[in-house]
Amino acid sequence: MNDIRTKIYSAFKELGYDIVEIEGKKLYHRNGSYYRLTYIEAFRAYVIEYANSYEEAKNNVFEDGDTYSIDLEESEFIEKLKSDLLKYYC
Repeated sequence: MNDIRTKIYSAFKELGYDIVEIEGKKLYHRNGSYYRLTYIEAFRAYVIEYANSYEEAKNNVFEDGDTYSIDLEESEFIEKLKSDLLKYYC
């Protein structure tokens, strides 16, 4: 699972997201919005969550976005994530 986390980090970094820490949590930041990927064991998937401001991120007010199944091949997972980041979250 750590290998996929490294690739997720690289995908965000490649697309110009910064890593910031708020209230002890590492988040991805771009254009005033904050993002995190949370693994949900019951779904065997990551969920992208987003906050539209620093205050929302600080107060842990995140909206659920898309899900990414770990049943996908790793390369397909990363390509779908990058595609969605560009299309919906940039």
